[in-house]
Amino acid sequence: MLRTPEELEEYFPGFLAFIDSTEHQIPRPVDNERRKRYFSGKKKRYTIKTQLIVNKQDIIIHKLRYKKGRRIVYDVYKKDHPMVPKEVVNVVDLGYLGIEKDFPA
Repeated sequence: MLRTPEELEEYFPGFLAFIDSTEHQIPRPVDNERRKRYFSGKKKRYTIKTQLIVNKQDIIIHKLRYKKGRRIVYDVYKKDHPMVPKEVVNVVDLGYLGIEKDFPA
């Protein structure tokens, strides 16, 4: 747990955290049911998604375990979002629309 502003500044320079997800292609699953779960409509291939939080110096602060490619990025965040100190500003892209409404703190 980060307790002092100095500790926060060490992990989050400028008090910024950048949250985003990336997709990685996987081999086509043999099972029909697995194919449905891993097919990404956005990439038009079978993928897994990984959500990362990085700081201003491109150091990974948090990495979420992979999720199936069919899941929407914001749904991944809503289900398994990391707790970032309230002093840190989360910088997100359009895939996370609604984050301020759903998580005001």
